Amino acid sequence: MNRLFQQRPPEAPHTSLKPLRIGLIVFYCALLVAVGTALFWMSMRDYQDTLISLERQQLSLARSLDEHATRTFISVEQGMQNIVESLEDLGGVDRAEEYSMHVLLRDKVRLTPQTRGIITIDANGDIRAHGLEYPARRVNLADRDYFVYHRTFNDLRLRMDKPVISRTDNLWLIPVTRRIDRPDGSFGGVVLAGVEPEYFLRFYQSLKLPPSTRVELLRGDGMVLLNFPFSAKTLGSNVREAAPLEFEARRLKQASVYRERDNSGGADRLSVFHTSSSELPLIVHISVDLDSALGKFRSDLTTRAIGAITLVLVVTVLLYLLLRQLRHVEEIESRLYLTQFTVDESPDVVLWADQAGQLRYTNHAAERQSGLGREELLASHLTDLFPDMGDMQWQDIWDKLNSDRRLILNSHLRDQTGNLLPVEITFSHIEFNAAAYACCTVRDTTEQQNTERELRRHRDHLQDLVLERTTEIRTVLDASPLAIMLSVKNSVRLVNPVFETLFGFNASDIIGLPTHSLFASPGRYDEIMQTVWARVSAGGVFRGEVELYRRDHSNFWAMVYAKALVPGDAAKGVICVIEDVTAQRIAAQALRQSERLKRTIIDTTADGFILVDAERHIVDVNQAFCLLLGYRREDLIGQQPERMWGEAAAQIFPPDLAERDVTLNHIEEVTLLTINSDAMPFLVNSAAILDDNRVLEYAFAFLTNISYLKEIERNMVEAKESAEAANLAKSAFLANMSHELRTPMHAILSFSEMGLSKSGKTEPNNLARYFERIHSSGNRLLVLLNDLLDMSRLEANRMTYDKARSNLQQTVQGAVQEIAPLLNARGLHLDMDEGASPLFAMFDRARLTQVVVNLLSNAIKFSRTNGGIEIRFLELSLLQDGMPGVGLTVRDHGPGIPEGEEELIFDKFIQSSRVRDPGGGTGLGLAISRQIMQDHGGEIFAANHPEGGAVFTLLLPSDAPAAPAR
Repeated sequence: MNRLFQQRPPEAPHTSLKPLRIGLIVFYCALLVAVGTALFWMSMRDYQDTLISLERQQLSLARSLDEHATRTFISVEQGMQNIVESLEDLGGVDRAEEYSMHVLLRDKVRLTPQTRGIITIDANGDIRAHGLEYPARRVNLADRDYFVYHRTFNDLRLRMDKPVISRTDNLWLIPVTRRIDRPDGSFGGVVLAGVEPEYFLRFYQSLKLPPSTRVELLRGDGMVLLNFPFSAKTLGSNVREAAPLEFEARRLKQASVYRERDNSGGADRLSVFHTSSSELPLIVHISVDLDSALGKFRSDLTTRAIGAITLVLVVTVLLYLLLRQLRHVEEIESRLYLTQFTVDESPDVVLWADQAGQLRYTNHAAERQSGLGREELLASHLTDLFPDMGDMQWQDIWDKLNSDRRLILNSHLRDQTGNLLPVEITFSHIEFNAAAYACCTVRDTTEQQNTERELRRHRDHLQDLVLERTTEIRTVLDASPLAIMLSVKNSVRLVNPVFETLFGFNASDIIGLPTHSLFASPGRYDEIMQTVWARVSAGGVFRGEVELYRRDHSNFWAMVYAKALVPGDAAKGVICVIEDVTAQRIAAQALRQSERLKRTIIDTTADGFILVDAERHIVDVNQAFCLLLGYRREDLIGQQPERMWGEAAAQIFPPDLAERDVTLNHIEEVTLLTINSDAMPFLVNSAAILDDNRVLEYAFAFLTNISYLKEIERNMVEAKESAEAANLAKSAFLANMSHELRTPMHAILSFSEMGLSKSGKTEPNNLARYFERIHSSGNRLLVLLNDLLDMSRLEANRMTYDKARSNLQQTVQGAVQEIAPLLNARGLHLDMDEGASPLFAMFDRARLTQVVVNLLSNAIKFSRTNGGIEIRFLELSLLQDGMPGVGLTVRDHGPGIPEGEEELIFDKFIQSSRVRDPGGGTGLGLAISRQIMQDHGGEIFAANHPEGGAVFTLLLPSDAPAAPAR
């Protein structure tokens, strides 16, 4: 027995399980590394094997498809050979009789299932014989690439051209063609065999290729002849253009395998590039999606990974259970040590005795209290330490322990000086190793008894204090101006006189009534008290407005303060202080309604509202202000207007705003920057709010967006300026026209009068000169009238054009011949690029001649005497809409166009500021010319030449396909 309670050192017990735990963890980590390494090695090995196998399969497939395509096209070539020989013997396609040729072509089509049809095309591009129909429709194929190639190049080899849609049956075909020569070697036509793309597609479908496989049959130069799955969008495109160097390297290598990124989905694909070893320029390009191709590898990898993870999880669970069991054993051992240490060092005396009362165990406290050593105590009897306990009493105690298992007894313990100490003994019945013992815990009660005597004395003193304080509290309650009530267990226990007056109850009538009698109903009371209990039970104070009822059942609103008498324990009672706030509530409600009305007006107005405090920090803004400037409300609150809008903030809230008359608001226009740095004009109406000491407390401002008003003002100013400019232009035009009309009319009248007066009196030469002057003035007057009529027709959209495909150079030469007398009169030299290629376009020759004459007239007007004018033709140019065009430029060597007037001179009635004679011309020539060019879909514009003079450019839409601009 004593061995179980031998003293142990106070340090922590040593355990031998720690090395075992460390060894298990090391083994677990090594197992994880081994499993991970094995999984990685096996996965990489399978991945490489799968890729190698996939590359071999794709290369084998490419060779098979190349062999199939080669046999197909060779078969087509063999079928065409007899036809070519027959046509060359006859001397060309146009020499063959259609029906006999139809029979021959039909037989060849039947012998070659991959050929949908064979046709013969004469030297003009017309179909002369068809293997599928007789007589053949006369369809012209001269624009086809293969026809242009054979007509241009003397190449008798078989040619595979880009897939096209047949003009006879509107189906896709791969044209395979041969050139036919006449006996003199000239071009005699073309034989075309249309290879059926569906023939290849059916063969590819029969191979049961994986869904992600793509096959492209390419010509040697990279053009796509066929694709699988079929996609008409990429037929005829050239894959070589994307990467020509890589394409050539793969073609020369003949067979190559590489990876590429899918342009449509971004996935990796394994591609095989196989160049045909035959004489035919064929390339097979096969690609397969790596994700789908590696599906089995990933499935195996997933299965292997799941197995490895399952193994790791099983080992982890077993290791966890084993470590937890080891930890449990260590904890049990530690608790046993701690229990014995606690008992040994306990401040109370702990004794174990058997049925005979012989001591079997004692702790250190027993040795200190008795003054005996451990061996002396173990040799003693329990009754030796407790004189009040005899052998008979011990037996009674033992019997009670057997039945009750626990017993408490007060007795005295003899200490080392022989004195008797009052103690409390707690007996517990314990069984250990089939033996019964009594565990005695002895506690010294000397201090307890002294404390009890002191507590009794304090209790009597406190009762006297309570009576005294109760009297004082009663006096305070009676003198309080607020109603006070004490509620204990939902019953009224105490009220003061103010409470009686407020509720109309006498104290004797209300005390003892349920507290809910002060409320509209018990249900309403329970609802409110849930909130009250939750607050006071936590030790806090409840404060809230509650509707209560008087004795006469009239209601009123009261502010109730409630607090538990004992913090945290509302069952001991709750003291309530009640204040009638009916009048304050009515006033507060009216104030809230007024504030809500003002807030609604501010929030719903279209004008922006901003409120700042005395430190010029933004306190409030409305939604309209945020919407106008693009800011969020939380970004503006707390900011200073000066930091956000700089000097403009002083226009909203001037520094002397508080010193101004409060009856007069500050009104001013201001421009603020929005969050996007856009300037926005506002009309500001601001005022100050002063406190009782006339010190600035707040300032507010309403901002009205006047952008629309400013726009109207700006439009009115622009309209005014435009009207004034139009009025000036009209005046200048009328003055100019009066001069232009008066001058030739005066000449006509003067020379006609002279002719009449001298008729028969002068020489015929003089009369001829008069008539020539009259004719010249009449023509000048006619030109002016024609310009006015043309301008009126153009503005009314009534000008008619006779457009036809015409030569631009010939039209310009006609205009030059028309203007030649003016050139000769000024001694000007015209330099025209006569060696340019012929340019054709759709235009009205008469109107275009009018435009060129106007340009040449302007050039003559501004050119120096004996100077030069240059005309250059534009073969390749682009219009503003990106369409190809042709045109010309007219350059003079005059003073040029003033800066800023390059577009102004094309307006009606406007002439350049450098016109030497303000009365020369109507200012309509260039305006008419621009309108005519716009009606033709063309352009006309002016610029200054770097070396001097002005350059006018005229452009017309070209009727030929667009060529790259150079």
